[in-house]
Amino acid sequence: MIRRQTLQGYELITQDDHAILAEDLARQVDAEFMHSPDPAEATFLGIRHHDAGWRLFDDLPVLSPAKIPLDVFEAPRHITHRAWLKSADKAVSVHPYAGLLVCLHGLSLSAMNVSSNSPVRFDPQQLRQQFELNKFQHQMIEKLESLRGQIGLRIDRPLRLGLADGWTDPEEEKLKHNFRFLQAMDVLSLWVCCTHLPSALSASLSRAPGQPLFRMNVHRLSAEELRLDPWIFRYDRVEARVPCRVIPSKTYSTEQELRQAYAQARTDLITVVIRPG
Repeated sequence: MIRRQTLQGYELITQDDHAILAEDLARQVDAEFMHSPDPAEATFLGIRHHDAGWRLFDDLPVLSPAKIPLDVFEAPRHITHRAWLKSADKAVSVHPYAGLLVCLHGLSLSAMNVSSNSPVRFDPQQLRQQFELNKFQHQMIEKLESLRGQIGLRIDRPLRLGLADGWTDPEEEKLKHNFRFLQAMDVLSLWVCCTHLPSALSASLSRAPGQPLFRMNVHRLSAEELRLDPWIFRYDRVEARVPCRVIPSKTYSTEQELRQAYAQARTDLITVVIRPG
């Protein structure tokens, strides 16, 4: 769940709706500026389903320690790991290549959670979290290797987070290109959905497989308008729309109270215009 703080209250956007927006943005990218993904439809399906597993928690919102709806960026590992695995399973059921992209996405996100600092003292809780992280990554790596085999990608060469490490071939370059495209559309959709931008830059992406990487810069002019540079779309402006439910901006004593408010909430539509700049 993405939680937006507004004057009207908390605007709650499901991860699934955020992913649908990411797919919609991906389909509007100018093919003359950026090489279309190959395989195209399977890649779009991967973008569409990259957060489908979050329905486990979005349909029944969870309270944060502050007693407000839990935002995705506040979610603890026991939630994120289940959601990422379920997302991968849902994508695999649609198309193995889409599933491979979603596995890469989950594994990449899990790697970002690894602390670079060693504990200064024995900490059983930290050791438990590390064990759960290792277990999740092993599960995801098993899925990745199985899917790579089904698709015909090599599994007898070194891999790092599911991608070729120190070697390459045309199919690997296409996979990297498609995966970076998914990451970029994911972040661009988050720019639309979040109250505060999760990052000033997108993930790195390339105009075609094997070409140099670049990043997209964005700045917010208002809650209803973003500026993007370089401009990647085939239209001179893009209207990004995503549904939300609006609930009162307050603390909730129990999850039952939160879920009742969510079930009874009115549905609204957030519209953000993206322009060059």
